[in-house]
Amino acid sequence: MKYDAIVVGGGPSGMMAAITAAQRGKKILLLERMEKLGKKILATGNGRCNLSNSYLDEGCYRGEQPGFPYRLLEEFGLQELIQFFESLGMLMTETQGYYYPASFQASTVAETLIGKIKTLPIQVETGFEAETADKKKDTFRVYGNGVRYEGKNLVLAAGGCAQEKLGSNGSGYRLAQGFHHRVTDTFPALVALEGKGSYFQWTAGVRNTCRVTVYANGEKIAAEKGEVQFTKYGISGIPVFQVSRYAINALRRKKKITVMLDLMPDMPTLKETAEEFRKYCGYKNTEEFFQGFLNKKLVYGILKRLGIRPEIPIRKLPAKDFRNILQMIRRFEIEISGYKGYDMAQITAGGVSTREVVPETLESKKLRGLYFTGELLDVDGTCGGYNLQWAFTSGYIAGRQIGKDDTN
Repeated sequence: MKYDAIVVGGGPSGMMAAITAAQRGKKILLLERMEKLGKKILATGNGRCNLSNSYLDEGCYRGEQPGFPYRLLEEFGLQELIQFFESLGMLMTETQGYYYPASFQASTVAETLIGKIKTLPIQVETGFEAETADKKKDTFRVYGNGVRYEGKNLVLAAGGCAQEKLGSNGSGYRLAQGFHHRVTDTFPALVALEGKGSYFQWTAGVRNTCRVTVYANGEKIAAEKGEVQFTKYGISGIPVFQVSRYAINALRRKKKITVMLDLMPDMPTLKETAEEFRKYCGYKNTEEFFQGFLNKKLVYGILKRLGIRPEIPIRKLPAKDFRNILQMIRRFEIEISGYKGYDMAQITAGGVSTREVVPETLESKKLRGLYFTGELLDVDGTCGGYNLQWAFTSGYIAGRQIGKDDTN
């Protein structure tokens, strides 16, 4: 059988492409290497599935062409996504600008999509590893598992390299390169950073609201604010994930990367308040005194880094040491030595070059009928539902274009 389109990858963008094209009367084959569709959806948003976000500006997406997604998001953005899921009987709800399924269960999203697929002319083959693909005359051919499938169009929606256990293993890049498409430098993003120093043994386990500023060879390249998680190897948490792409990209270019943490970003009067407290808290030792400001493990870590004995009475602490402690609270410096791999990353940075894709349709500029969607493209968003929104948007755009073809 020759299909109107073969979709390689049964994640959010692949399922959306298949549904959109099939709703327009096309016969679709959906291939997925895992035993079930949508496995990566189940792990998003800590199992709650953050689908989208009401806030959108030019800093929400990154890549060789950071502005590439925005025109398509105007065509199929948050409101269109809400309407799409409502048409399938699933409500979405908003919490501080973040959009989730009303059930707050990622399984609801996956099951809703799979349920719709079952009603459409979509053949699903799970456990299928697409090994190679080519095009002969007007027919795409996909090979794997000892069989060959043929289709008029081919959508590569196989994801990147992040979290292989959920389905993404980089195979989509090899298929794209087989069609002579350029893949930009790829690396983990939205991931924890590793730091140098022994002090992490004292701060591990702490969660603290910080302003996180990244410097590359002394030049500021990124900043975020939020709850940082201190680990045995370095730092994690949403603000760290947000800046990780910039830190990792610079680190891979052999630049010296430092992260500066303001441990009390909402306390502009720290110096004045600390001096005032010192006047009537002289009975405390230094460690006890600063535990009135910060988590005790952070206080101990700061004192150890500065070589200050915790038991010194605060009234006897030299003025220089007092100033140094306050300065480290404002500028807790971490030299970044590395980062966690794809198995812990939420997304892959880099991918199929958007310069080789028609911006309005996501069709290849090199080969008619070939489309790219989702994480496979050189488009990665920040935390907050942006990557899932892009997956659905790009899948819709490709599926719609295939559906417009009346020659099938």
